[in-house]
Amino acid sequence: MSVAQGSLYPSDNRTIGLISLAHGTSHFYHLVLPPLFPWLKTEFALSYAELGLLMTIFFVVSCAVQASSGFLVDHKGARPVLFAGVGLLALSALTYAVSSSYVGLVIGAVLMGCGNGVFHPVDYTLMNHKISPKRLPYAYSFHGVTGYLGWAFAPVFMVVIAELANWRTAMMAAAILALVVLFFLWMNRELLTDDAKARHESNLAAARKTNPNHTPLGTFDFLKLPAVWFCWIFFFLSMVAMAGIQYFAPSALLKSTTFRWHRVTSSLLC
Repeated sequence: MSVAQGSLYPSDNRTIGLISLAHGTSHFYHLVLPPLFPWLKTEFALSYAELGLLMTIFFVVSCAVQASSGFLVDHKGARPVLFAGVGLLALSALTYAVSSSYVGLVIGAVLMGCGNGVFHPVDYTLMNHKISPKRLPYAYSFHGVTGYLGWAFAPVFMVVIAELANWRTAMMAAAILALVVLFFLWMNRELLTDDAKARHESNLAAARKTNPNHTPLGTFDFLKLPAVWFCWIFFFLSMVAMAGIQYFAPSALLKSTTFRWHRVTSSLLC
């Protein structure tokens, strides 16, 4: 009997924790760069448009990788793709830390996008096939919460270290954090084992039940569904709005605080 068909397994909590830890790490990396915009702007003499382009590159690459990594998960299994994603996140932070030009920052954004793009196909595949059905609601909830915790933790982590040392040290610390997570996942790799072949056969059997006429289904037939496009438009617009606030809020607040401080000091001097 597979885990997905069985009763509550003691390993469910550990598996949920591991998957959620990986998801929190990916969201943490969403915000390792924006809090450092004030430092990067000064050191590399960049405009806010150039800084924003780095995040655009990150998300465009992440979007492309997310679509393609789903096929890789189906053929190779989720666990190796997960390990590769976390490793790429660590590599991207190291690339940022040693960058001496804007080109280096762009390379770091590409690597980070490649690493971030694998997580949702990996996470949902593992949860759907490793967690018992009665605990899936808890798994999805905890998975989502850790994503928000990653967002909350990243600015504090990066800014505190940058203030105490410098922005390059903050990036090195982010790389070390990802490597620690990767080591922890590897030590518990037996809980993340995913039989891609068995999963593929199970999906085919389910497709035959829902498609009794045996009409051939193409790989991209889901794109014909209007609901898919409505969902895509909704999430695209909501993420554009949220990303704009997330990534430029630190710089906007810093600029606003500096402006107000100058006004106060000018009024006192006058």
